[in-house]
Amino acid sequence: MTRRFRDLGGVTAALALWTATIVLGAAAFASDEGQDGVAAMIRRVLVAPEATARVTIERSDPFGGPPASERGRIWFLPGRGLRYRSAEKGGQDVVIDRVKDSFLMYSPQEEVLYRGAYGRAPSRLRRLIAEPEQAMTTNLSPVAERRDVRGALREGYRLRAAALGDSAGKVSVWISRDPGSGLPRFVSLASDVDTVLVEFQQWKFHAKARPADLVSSAPRGVREEPLDPRELLERAGPGRAPR
Repeated sequence: MTRRFRDLGGVTAALALWTATIVLGAAAFASDEGQDGVAAMIRRVLVAPEATARVTIERSDPFGGPPASERGRIWFLPGRGLRYRSAEKGGQDVVIDRVKDSFLMYSPQEEVLYRGAYGRAPSRLRRLIAEPEQAMTTNLSPVAERRDVRGALREGYRLRAAALGDSAGKVSVWISRDPGSGLPRFVSLASDVDTVLVEFQQWKFHAKARPADLVSSAPRGVREEPLDPRELLERAGPGRAPR
């Protein structure tokens, strides 16, 4: 295990959760009878020229300690690409750009830009980018379930177990929408080892895609190394403790 993958658990969790929210959440709400309006709002995320949101990720400590927390932001340009940038000091910046044929991960702590081709990105993320509306056809047998989230009961759906990453094991998924907008608000992924909770806030939809939002924050001239996403997913995916 090389040092460069030691602290990438938060990034992997964010990408997996983004996929869960859009792909699994859209399927859950689209399958809910009488919720055509909600399904239409979920579809906004999938077909808007660009959708952005701020996220807070909490990951449980398998040894019983306090959860690790990370804040960040996500940009989704259907047909073009996806980006996640941590707002924490030294946090990673991940960009998947179909047009530029790139999969980038910038680590400010190491001052290294890890670079791979678009085809090296997880296949579920590539399918989400290339064919976002296909997510609406997925059948995940949603079951209504109320859960306590940070001391408040929230309505939501428990979905059948699913594998979120190319190398990740199966996890239990629960999703809850914002009662005001109907857009995804909370997503919980649980395995035998740990639990990840993500909160989405400040959804914004742009009338025109802005490819500049997919430009990495890595400075010019930064050292580059090849990116091996398989090792990242295997070592730091949901249910696996990052090293």
